Amino acid sequence: MKILFLFILVGLLINVESYKIDFGLEKDGANWLIVNDGVMGGRSEGDAELRKNTLYFYGKVSLENNGGFASLRTPYDSYDLSKFTKVNVRYRSRGQSIGMTLNKYQRFYYPNYKIILEPSKEWTTKTINLLDFKTYRLGELIDDKIDNSDLAKIIRLGFITNDKKASIFEFEVDYIEFL
Repeated sequence: MKILFLFILVGLLINVESYKIDFGLEKDGANWLIVNDGVMGGRSEGDAELRKNTLYFYGKVSLENNGGFASLRTPYDSYDLSKFTKVNVRYRSRGQSIGMTLNKYQRFYYPNYKIILEPSKEWTTKTINLLDFKTYRLGELIDDKIDNSDLAKIIRLGFITNDKKASIFEFEVDYIEFL
């Protein structure tokens, strides 16, 4: 009986899965999209380029014409994150804090989930509990937290400038890994 229990325990430990998006020229990230506030009349500029081992997102946020954000997003797809409890993000940045976003709706005015990544000139790996993502609507905190049923319905991942201030920004991401 003890041996059977040991085999089951080892089997469970071996089957621990992760989902990693590893950015770079010969890796992931080619299909990520830029969406700036120009879709609503703003004047912010953002762009992205794949580097050897990273995805580099950069630009200038403008508050002109009710602007205030630049974002980098995956195409719509199905990302069932409910089997994971944490996410590691390895990045460096300057100019603005960046929100990592999880969306379960296609409509921009519906709530999404976000966690803030503070600027860091040095490479930083931030480990985030998925249940610590907070609910936002149009950039305003709603105060609800994400739950496991929401994590099962994610259709888009992304990054967005977070400070709503006029400035340049740079954000370089090495990988995102859900654990």
